[in-house]
Amino acid sequence: MSDRKFTKVGELLPTILKQLGLDKRFKEQRVLTLWSAVVGEEIAARTKATKIDRGILFVRVDHGAWLQELHFIEREIIEKLRALVPGVDINKIRFSSKNIE
Repeated sequence: MSDRKFTKVGELLPTILKQLGLDKRFKEQRVLTLWSAVVGEEIAARTKATKIDRGILFVRVDHGAWLQELHFIEREIIEKLRALVPGVDINKIRFSSKNIE
């Protein structure tokens, strides 16, 4: 028998993603997935995080009145997302009042 040690896929994945140049995209996708958990049910029901581009997280909001409210907590949201996804590049959130799907 061989003396090889097996490594769990979950332990290898970050290294493989980095080698393939996909680690940044993976972190960005993770942020979009965690949006609801970070902002809570009420805000999540009225918003949708759509993409991250050059450090800006784009979020659609179902009503213009929510835009101002969300700007007040923008920094807090960014800090929570950075804590949950270390190394993710988010410096700003751009909220827009377009219909969410």
